Amino acid sequence: MYNTFLKSFIFFGILLSSCKQDNQSHPKKNEIIIKSDSTIVSSIVEKNDSSYIKKEISFDIIHPFKEDTTTNSYICFDTRLSYKTDNSFLLTKKDFVITDVDLSETNYEGPGFSIYSFESKINKDIEIIVIEALADIGINWYYIILLNKNNLVDKFYIKEPRSNSEITQIKDFVSILLKNTTLIFKFKKDKIAKYSKVPADLQSDLEYVYIEKKLNL
Repeated sequence: MYNTFLKSFIFFGILLSSCKQDNQSHPKKNEIIIKSDSTIVSSIVEKNDSSYIKKEISFDIIHPFKEDTTTNSYICFDTRLSYKTDNSFLLTKKDFVITDVDLSETNYEGPGFSIYSFESKINKDIEIIVIEALADIGINWYYIILLNKNNLVDKFYIKEPRSNSEITQIKDFVSILLKNTTLIFKFKKDKIAKYSKVPADLQSDLEYVYIEKKLNL
């Protein structure tokens, strides 16, 4: 009888040890086991984290500004560019003054401007305003204004390449992306006007020429 009890005790001890090892070999719910490839694990953790943010933002929502001759300004929702002189504006949002837009260095004497607001579904805080200076044929140059909420981030010219605006809409020619803090302006190669010159310092791929600009966001 003693031998039977001893055998039973040993068997129970082996069974208990086996259950503990089995429990330790399986992760708990939502637990991530790190093995050898830290790159893969890091990616899994990042994508399952609720704070994960998409790194590339496309600004593919385009709203044209409407010219209001009664107030001598261009308006898009709560954003307004009001003429100060023939080649300068005052930029406001919800009547909050953001910045002066001085275009006088170009000595522009063209027929006027087409102005657009580029926005993203992902990041509602950033607005990119593109001013096209119209020429007798096509576009003369572009002026870019970047806003983060009511704050001015940057403003600058893009003088080439150009499209023929009489046959090409801006949505078919310009693509704008934000990768982390780098803004990328892409111009469709097959939409570039024949009279336009493409600067040698622009980067290029199969479909686009593009410029990159680092931002302080």
